[in-house]
Amino acid sequence: MSNIAKQINILVEVQGVDMEILQADRKIGMLGDRMVSLDREAAEHEKLVTAAKKALDDLKKAYRELESESKVNSEMIVKSNEKLRGVKTNKEYQSILKEIEEIRKKISGIEDRMLDQLECIESAGQAEKEKEAQLAGFTQSCREKKETLAIRQERERQVLDGLNGKKMQISTKADLNMIAILDDVKKKVRGLAVVPVHGAICMGCHMNIPAQLYNELQRLDELRFCPHCHRIIYWKEKDNE
Repeated sequence: MSNIAKQINILVEVQGVDMEILQADRKIGMLGDRMVSLDREAAEHEKLVTAAKKALDDLKKAYRELESESKVNSEMIVKSNEKLRGVKTNKEYQSILKEIEEIRKKISGIEDRMLDQLECIESAGQAEKEKEAQLAGFTQSCREKKETLAIRQERERQVLDGLNGKKMQISTKADLNMIAILDDVKKKVRGLAVVPVHGAICMGCHMNIPAQLYNELQRLDELRFCPHCHRIIYWKEKDNE
């Protein structure tokens, strides 16, 4: 086997490890994205609980305002009753009675609203408890899922470390110039940078290469590139039929 053939085999090997490294990186990234997604979902659940608490607090505040309003009106009735004792004319007496009646109607309306408000408070309180229970359940589930994801991510990192070590070990066998050329081609093309040629067809872009280049490729005396996609191309003995 010529030195060029050996170097190409090394480049193909390095490329294979690079693909495994890419897959491991993607898995680590996907696992990380899933953990971020779980955190986002947890934050949404927390927002729902916060909103439920605010809704309950607003209802309680409105109820307290109605209580205060009812108290003010009750005090007005007391004052009006005191005024009744000092009236001197029937007209004044009837006027105060009418005023008292109006205040009582107002109080009655307020009390009705307070009853409605109590029902709303009870309903909102139940909703808040349900949201808190859902949050607690999701938080526990989220914690367990994240622990599992973290374990898987750590395993992938170990795999990645092993692959990087493997790549370094293989790369030491290659000519530094060859590795530099491989890295340069990788920057220019998508996918594989080193591809075989089958039946004068580049397996990178699937286009025919010139017959002369195909013949030269079989000499295995130097690196050659596809004139279309500019990938490093190589010929295998099994292609020679």
